[in-house]
Amino acid sequence: MKIKIENVLDKVLSKFGLKRIEKKEKGKVIKFENSNVEESKEAKTRRGAVSVTEEKVKEKKISKQGIKVLTSMVLLLMLSASLGLTDGIKKYGNDVNPKDSSSVATSSSIDGASDTSNKEELVLATKATEKVVTKKVEEKLVFGKPLDGEIQKMYSNDKVIYSKTLSQWKTHDGLDVSVKKSTDVKAIEKGVVQEIYDDSFYGKTIVIEHIKGYKSQYSNLDNNVNVNVGESVVKGQKIGKVGNTSVGEYLDDAHLHFMLFLNEKSINPTYLYE
Repeated sequence: MKIKIENVLDKVLSKFGLKRIEKKEKGKVIKFENSNVEESKEAKTRRGAVSVTEEKVKEKKISKQGIKVLTSMVLLLMLSASLGLTDGIKKYGNDVNPKDSSSVATSSSIDGASDTSNKEELVLATKATEKVVTKKVEEKLVFGKPLDGEIQKMYSNDKVIYSKTLSQWKTHDGLDVSVKKSTDVKAIEKGVVQEIYDDSFYGKTIVIEHIKGYKSQYSNLDNNVNVNVGESVVKGQKIGKVGNTSVGEYLDDAHLHFMLFLNEKSINPTYLYE
């Protein structure tokens, strides 16, 4: 039984790096050696004392081994972290390395696609802006004068004024501009010639249709006009000359009888001469 206990003790000591050099049953001297600990103990008379000593040695060895293990673990962790960081830096460096053809190609493709998309959007935006601007320009009407001269008879749609030719008081739904006979008459704005006819009261007449519901009418013209029905005209274009074809105003001095309509209703054009 004694031999078995010693064998067990040897095995336990070997696990902790200890070696029993000498053992005496009665000499009561037990020596242990390792790289850090060498102890010599006086033989104890009781096995219990020896056991206590062995436990202390074991605890001391375990404590030192624990420190070594912890130190090793810390070093391993630090090394792993360092290697991981290095790998990460290398990987990151490879990702942004301009020599990496795949990265450059991908970046170039993205940039190219982005540039193309931006250019297309710019072109579309420019075209849309041009359309809006063009539309606004087309819809904006700035009427000019049909000719220069002095107002002979005011527009008076709500009050009666005296007519020399008719010798009576009546409303006047146009504006008579006094000028010399054969003075050029011009279109007040671009439009399309809608009518050319001989009015029984106002004589030779030209009607031009403009946008936004406007129409301009030029009467008491010379019979020889310069435009045709359906013809497009521009602002300031000559359309005829002042004549003396108005039966209802033939006693008045030479003049242009001018009228302006909005949605088929006559409006006051006097502001053109203010």
